[in-house]
Amino acid sequence: MNRKARTVILALTLTIIHLGMQAAEQSAAGRESRRATGLAQAPYLQAVSPTSMAFLWRTHEPAYGWVEYGETPTLGRKQDASVLGLKVANTTEHRIVVEGLRPGCTYHYRVVFKPIRNFQAYKVEFGPEEQTEIRPFRTLPSARQEVAAVIFNDLHNDTNLFGGLRAAVGNTPFDFSVFNGDCFADPATAQQTFGVLAGYSRGIDAGSRPAFFLRGNHETRGAYSRQWPALVEWPGGKPYFAFSAGSVRFVMLDLGEDKPDDHPAYSGLVDFARFRQEQTQWLKTEVASPAYRQAAWRVLIYHIPLYRERASSGGSATNAPPRAAPRPDWQDTWLTLLRKADLAINGHTHTRAYYPAGTIGNPYPVYVGGGPKTNLATVMILRANSRELSLRVLDSTGREVLPAFNKRR
Repeated sequence: MNRKARTVILALTLTIIHLGMQAAEQSAAGRESRRATGLAQAPYLQAVSPTSMAFLWRTHEPAYGWVEYGETPTLGRKQDASVLGLKVANTTEHRIVVEGLRPGCTYHYRVVFKPIRNFQAYKVEFGPEEQTEIRPFRTLPSARQEVAAVIFNDLHNDTNLFGGLRAAVGNTPFDFSVFNGDCFADPATAQQTFGVLAGYSRGIDAGSRPAFFLRGNHETRGAYSRQWPALVEWPGGKPYFAFSAGSVRFVMLDLGEDKPDDHPAYSGLVDFARFRQEQTQWLKTEVASPAYRQAAWRVLIYHIPLYRERASSGGSATNAPPRAAPRPDWQDTWLTLLRKADLAINGHTHTRAYYPAGTIGNPYPVYVGGGPKTNLATVMILRANSRELSLRVLDSTGREVLPAFNKRR
C-alpha cells in the first residue's frame, strides 16, 4: 500500500471516528434532553417496609413507566406494575413498589417511561422513551443500625415556613421524614396539592430519602381530600400503619376529624366512627405482634393528641398543674392498648408542649409540635439505637424550644 492510499485510509478512518463521536454526543444530548421533560412531578420515595420501597411520579402525558434499580449505578434490574394481568399504562400517575431489598442498604435507581400517543385495541403508539438521572436511595435501617427521622406538622401548605424549618435541621443526617398531619391544608385542587407536594419533596430530598405523609384533620377537608391519598403509598394501604426501622417500632395512627361526624361542617359526608372501629381492630393485632412486643422502643406518631390538657376556665392564665381533658370511650381503648409505648409525638393544637410521663394521665412522655406561623412552628429530630432513644424540638432558627427527651436502657 503506497503512502497516498494510507493517507486516504487514515483520513477516512478519522472522519468515521469523528462522525461517530458526533453521533454519540448528539445521542447523549438527545437522551439528556428527554430526561425529565415529560415529568410533571419528579420521583419521590415512600418506604413501605425495610425491604421494599415505593417510587411515585407524575407525567404530563399518559405513559407506561417502570423503575430500573440495582446496588450499583449500573442498575441491572427492572420493575413495573401490573393489576389483574394488565401492566399499568396509559396513566399520568405512576407508582412502582420494589420488593426484596435488603434493610439498611444503599441502592441506585432511575424511572423510565414512554408516553402513549395513541392507544387502540390492537396497537399502541409510543413517544420517545424518557428517563431520569440515576440517584441513590437507602432502605430503612435494620434492627442493628441507628435510625434518625425528622418530623414536621401543621405546615398548612406553607412551603416557605417548611423551608425555614428544613434549614434548621441543616446537615443533620436522617433516614426518613414524617409529615404529621395538616401539612396539606384543605386540599382543593390537584394543582394546589401537587404544588405543595413538590415543595416538600424538594426540601427533604424525597427522590433519595423516603417520606411518610400522615393525615391530619385538614387533609380530610376540601374538594380534593378524597383524591389526596393517591399521592402516597402507606404500608398496608391504610392511613394508619406500623413499621420497624432500626430498633424502633413506629405506630402511626389516624384519628380522623376533631369534631363529631354529625357536625354541620361535614355536611353528612364523613364516617370516622366506623373508620376508628376498623382501626381499633388493627391496633389490637399490632400491639400483640412480635414486631411490637419485642421492639427495643415503641414510638407513636399521630396528629390529634389522645392525651389532652383540660382548657382553663375563664380564659385566664393559671399556674395550676395541667389536668387531663375528658375522652370518648374509643380513645380510652386505644390508650389502654398503647400504655407500654415509650413516646408519643403529636400536633394539631398549634401550641408546642411537652408533657412528662404522669402529667395528664400519660404513662409516657408526650410532645406536641407547634403551629403554622414562624414564631410557633417546630421540627423534631428523633434518633435511636438499641440503647438510647432521643428527641429534640427546634424552631426555625435552630433553637431548642422544648426540653430534650432522652431515654436509655
